[in-house]
Amino acid sequence: MNFSLHLDDETLARLNQAVERTGQTRNRLIGAAVREWLGRYEAADWSPTLSEHWRNPAPELESGVADFQAWLPAREA
Repeated sequence: MNFSLHLDDETLARLNQAVERTGQTRNRLIGAAVREWLGRYEAADWSPTLSEHWRNPAPELESGVADFQAWLPAREA
């Protein structure tokens, strides 16, 4: 799948330096970065409510805002 990605000048320069250092293509490095990010932040054990919250960047516009307090660990006395 092809899509367009716009990067600021500093990020593009850093990416080009990484291309030169590693010998990989920009597409391969960007793909690896996206896969790593998804592996880190795409948790399978998140509750459906929390997962839905992260899908909605403006939860205040919807009813039923996620209550983050429910996912905080209990405080020890």
